[in-house]
Amino acid sequence: MPILQRFPASRVLIYAGDHLLPHVHVKLRDGRESTVDIVTLKIQGRIVAREIREELLWIESNRAFLLDEWRRYNP
Repeated sequence: MPILQRFPASRVLIYAGDHLLPHVHVKLRDGRESTVDIVTLKIQGRIVAREIREELLWIESNRAFLLDEWRRYNP
């Protein structure tokens, strides 16, 4: 489970051998976790967009890198 980016209140991760469409996991310090679709930025889970604005901007700005990492860990 590589941590791709750390933020003051969260981490962005990719799980190896994961399922579904390409996505990352955003995990907050309080333990809540959501998935974010790398292409559409759709959030699924217990976190709402206003809580992870900075993370969403980072995901959007690093989309190509994240898709490459997704393919590397989920062949």
